[in-house]
Amino acid sequence: MTFTPPAGLVTALSAEIVKELLGVTKKSPVPKVAEAAMLEPPEDGLLPEDIPAPVVRALENLARDLVETLLSLSGRELSTGDMEGILHKAAFAHLKSIGAKERIFTARLASLAPKLVNLPRLAAWAGQGVKLSPLQATSARSGRELVVGPSEEFKQVLKNLEQVAGTDLPVLLTGETGVGKEMLAQRLHQLSPRKSRPFVPLNCAALSPNLLESELFGHEKGAFTGAGAARAGYFDSAQGGTLFLDEIAESTKDFQVRLLRVLEDGLITPVGKTKARKIDFRLVCATHLDLAKEAEEGRFHQGLLHRIMVIPLNLPPLRQRPEDLPCLIDHFMEQACFLIKRTRRLHPKTREKLLSYSWPGNVRQLKNVLQRLVALSSDFEIKEDLLPPEINRPVPGDLAGLITGTTKVPKNRVQGICRVLQEKGSDPFSNQDLRKELNCSDTTAKNILRALADAGIVEVTGKQGGRRYHLLEK
Repeated sequence: MTFTPPAGLVTALSAEIVKELLGVTKKSPVPKVAEAAMLEPPEDGLLPEDIPAPVVRALENLARDLVETLLSLSGRELSTGDMEGILHKAAFAHLKSIGAKERIFTARLASLAPKLVNLPRLAAWAGQGVKLSPLQATSARSGRELVVGPSEEFKQVLKNLEQVAGTDLPVLLTGETGVGKEMLAQRLHQLSPRKSRPFVPLNCAALSPNLLESELFGHEKGAFTGAGAARAGYFDSAQGGTLFLDEIAESTKDFQVRLLRVLEDGLITPVGKTKARKIDFRLVCATHLDLAKEAEEGRFHQGLLHRIMVIPLNLPPLRQRPEDLPCLIDHFMEQACFLIKRTRRLHPKTREKLLSYSWPGNVRQLKNVLQRLVALSSDFEIKEDLLPPEINRPVPGDLAGLITGTTKVPKNRVQGICRVLQEKGSDPFSNQDLRKELNCSDTTAKNILRALADAGIVEVTGKQGGRRYHLLEK
């Protein structure tokens, strides 16, 4: 059976275990050995309702140990009984290692651990897919678990996607590198009537010009030197399903001409055959470039542009939807913990730095950074010193507070603005300097500078077309 990890696996497991541990600890009679060790044993033989913080931390550590043990079993061919036995041993080993003070409150857990953490249930949560590795499980579910935040821009993209999913019209996905165009293409495929058929991704920039024809159309055995067996091409592989052409703007002119012909005729002829055959697939393309401009300047086939841009959908970059960052961080932290088989939590200051960064690499960069943090952190709580230098740059506190308190500049822009103002000092700078740092549009940079000027943070000199800005002394 295919393993589909429960949403919020690590968080759910940890929370459930801690809840049950705390519940049993509060209600269970104190064992005699623990009672004798207490200076003032409770009269009713029950533990106090207010469990000390060190004990709570000890229980949380036990929960994390069990969760990480559970995650480590994924990808191994074990029976549920084997998994239960391993989890029992992990629980007992942890209980033996804790300090004397905490052991007073958890001494009873050694005999109660199998019951109170409900090991059969935990094993069942992972038992269905122990043969599938965490990496495969994470990759397999990525297209079905597109994270939807509160931003209206992204919700509108998804709404448009759902409206056209039931058709066979070509879709062109545009947006900066790393915004999640392939994930959106997978979502489109899953929503379409073709969802039971293949989803075939192809990076056009990686196609070899020398093998272009056989890669696309396939070939028969003996069609050319080295063709020892027949091979299906990308068009054939996508039969009945969806063909996703990523970085379509990077394709060669020869590829563009051949693709246009297939789209017009609906026929392909494998290398080594003379008879054409019918082909049927839904085409979804993606690019981070302006295809209309590329076609206007002769770098892209004008006729193909009109064929593939029937339904254009633009994905906004992450910096233009900062309200989506919290849920994306939570999602990718959860995914990273599952993938790396660890339980980790972001320190509040670390999370604040992540929320204030502009993310020029978009969702892909965010996902990779969080995986790096989980992998490198030896502590449960991930401190800000593990952040990459570009995210952990010092921001002048007074200036950041002034910008946040006197303007409506989005929070995720403040760090980049402060960097420009700090680097330039009293030297003048242009809106292009700010645009380059924030990786934003010219209009956005001008609006930010206008807000800074209205708040008295920068001074404007020069006329339109040659305006310069400099930081005012405060």
